[in-house]
Amino acid sequence: MKDNFARQYIHITGIVQGVGFRPFVYQLALQHALVGWVINDSEGVKIDAQGRTENLEQFIIELQQQAPPLSRIDQMTVMPLSLWLNAEKPTLFSIEKSQHCDSTTVCVSPDQGLCNACKQDIMNPTSRYYRYPFTNCTHCGPRYSITRALPYDRVATSMASFALCHDCQQAYENPLDRRYHAQPISCAVCGPWTRFIDYRDNAVSDTELMQQVAINQLAKRLQAGAVVAIKGLGGFHLVCDGTNPDAVALLRHIKHRQQKPLAVMVADIASAQQLVIGDAIEWQALDAQARPIVLMHKYQTIYGTSSGVSVAANVAPNVPYLGVMLPYTPLHYLLFTALADINATAVLVMTSANVSGMPIATDIEQIKHQFGGVIDSVLDHNRPIVHACDDSVVHYAGGKVRTLRMARGYAPYSHFGHKAETITLALGAQQKSTIALALPQQWVLSPYIGDLNNLDTEQRYQQAVTELQELYQVTAPQLVCDKHAGYSSSIYANKLISESKVSLNLLQVQHHHAHILAVMAEFNLTKPVIGFTFDGTGQGDDDTVWGGEVLLASCQDYQRIGYLRPFRLLGGEKAIKEPARLLFSMLLECYCLDDIKAMRLNAFSSWNDSYFNNLYRLWQSGSRSPYTSSMGRFIDAWACLLGLIDKVNYEGQCGLLLEQAAKQDLCHIPLSFQITDSGIFDWQPLFAHVLPLVGEINDEQHQIWINSLAHSVFMAIAKMIVTIAKQHPHHAVVLGGGVFQNRVLVDQIYHQFSVLSQPLYCSEKLPSNDGAIAAGQLWYALHHPLDSTITP
Repeated sequence: MKDNFARQYIHITGIVQGVGFRPFVYQLALQHALVGWVINDSEGVKIDAQGRTENLEQFIIELQQQAPPLSRIDQMTVMPLSLWLNAEKPTLFSIEKSQHCDSTTVCVSPDQGLCNACKQDIMNPTSRYYRYPFTNCTHCGPRYSITRALPYDRVATSMASFALCHDCQQAYENPLDRRYHAQPISCAVCGPWTRFIDYRDNAVSDTELMQQVAINQLAKRLQAGAVVAIKGLGGFHLVCDGTNPDAVALLRHIKHRQQKPLAVMVADIASAQQLVIGDAIEWQALDAQARPIVLMHKYQTIYGTSSGVSVAANVAPNVPYLGVMLPYTPLHYLLFTALADINATAVLVMTSANVSGMPIATDIEQIKHQFGGVIDSVLDHNRPIVHACDDSVVHYAGGKVRTLRMARGYAPYSHFGHKAETITLALGAQQKSTIALALPQQWVLSPYIGDLNNLDTEQRYQQAVTELQELYQVTAPQLVCDKHAGYSSSIYANKLISESKVSLNLLQVQHHHAHILAVMAEFNLTKPVIGFTFDGTGQGDDDTVWGGEVLLASCQDYQRIGYLRPFRLLGGEKAIKEPARLLFSMLLECYCLDDIKAMRLNAFSSWNDSYFNNLYRLWQSGSRSPYTSSMGRFIDAWACLLGLIDKVNYEGQCGLLLEQAAKQDLCHIPLSFQITDSGIFDWQPLFAHVLPLVGEINDEQHQIWINSLAHSVFMAIAKMIVTIAKQHPHHAVVLGGGVFQNRVLVDQIYHQFSVLSQPLYCSEKLPSNDGAIAAGQLWYALHHPLDSTITP
């Protein structure tokens, strides 16, 4: 009889905590008449099960095939055990209490948007969760933002101080309830609450309006044109009526964000369809449970007319896209219901609550410090945010949805696979900073933190470094950072080494190599590739500023085999803000000063002779004007030549304006870079082709020419990439760097590669910008021998 029975020990790693995995195992075991137990610990989910052999075999198959929707199984190890003796054999299958282990291999789940079942609960007057703004279950709600330690149990979250009422306790302990061990479970009796705080007339007063009454009051303020703050999952948002240009202007003034596009939240897909259009895959991304901001084509940009609802022009001025997201917390749904009840706007500008450049605010004291007296009111709540997390941003390019900012819903990003011999902490770059950690079974990339340009963001960054290691119960003996010694992240690496009581190993990775490595890490590429790494600026190995490089790259090293013809950053940082300086610098490489003046380009229309001559002397001396091979700066100069921009207000503005023009293209102008034998791709032929035409364009043709030249330059860049790639047919092609966030360019590259058999890789889950540099640094460390120990 025993031959028909078996016992198996099963160890599962991945995203298997906080996603309803144990009750799923429990119910599956009951279906197959198994006895034994399932347990959570910091190494994952562990199962000891015994039953009929055929039942146990089917149980193991269904564990993988029917796993909960928010789970991700990275590895499942099955080991046969001896059958229990009759005296030891359990009489049923049970869920055991979580245990702590010295090592941590489990993944932290990102926060998730409200599921449909919970949405129905908050709208159902007969449910005890009716209008409760913190409703959740094992299939939705906060995860990372409330987690203090692993394994993921209530006592290790910011919900620990909220004692469960009788009803919530019953649901929490019932394996057949979808809220079984939903760690943030609560209700109006025992859980967090919202409150309305009035900031009008500079006199802060807590009016003691709570829960739905507080939400209703906030809706009235929004209808009246106020700018308010709302506490969400990973931080506060600044919010206003997106159809009211005065409210939007006030929000911009408060946030110190003059022109950079803002995102909006709308109640549902039907509302979004009145504002934007897109392919099916874009609508799927918008409606997915991760609930990212999706950059989609404005309805008016395509059709030239409004669909009925008009977003204020100053929400996303002079760009072809509008960032749209749907509600992802119960509070958001209840707010939109309150707005509908008073016939108020269905479009809310919703942007991170921070003065531009500062980290997102996560508690009311930070709101008071940054915005006290300048915003109308606040909708606060008393569930603490342990980890700050902005909204994720994605767009559709090259036939794929690609991440631009990886945060809520997507991060922390955990990648199972390459086993780290040494636990390693990667410290990222200066801009769009993230950090990453290589563990024995996985590597993890943090959510977006921000630009390390001020003390507040640096403190948030250093806090994230500490918290990520504490979460996984490690102290990394190896660090990896950018080669740029002036980056705050590099300085912090050396600070950690100097303050450490034990020896630490330090690795450094060249910035543009790390861009290529980040793509290789995402796609598990280990063989050498041809990498095109195009961005704004980054320190090169030759004391110039790189940004338009072709690298023959492996996991350990690279060879620079091509680059954009260099030109001076005239005045350093000033050239980045004033692209006319870039254009002038490039022209000086090809023409004499008098010839440039004689061109009478609109880009220089405000310059007098004295200004021309001063900049010319600066160019001659090279003072504070390093040479750069940056493709990002070339694009800035081209946008300036076409009259699309005078001064840059935000990063990427030139590329967006060029993209806007390129999407209106009516005819193609054949432009090409000249590629020299030494691999330099020369832009001079583009100027030689275009400059004689500039003065001949009449007013009627002006916009047509501008649009055509915008589109043609992207085609020229794509053609150049294909031409160089064909010279290395046995290598996969990798695209890395912020320039590859340009949708028109990426579409062109994929179109031109469609007839080739050469593999092409561009980031999808990870951002192509500096937000993935830490992942690239880790990939380098994972393939690098431990060879250079630095002692404090």
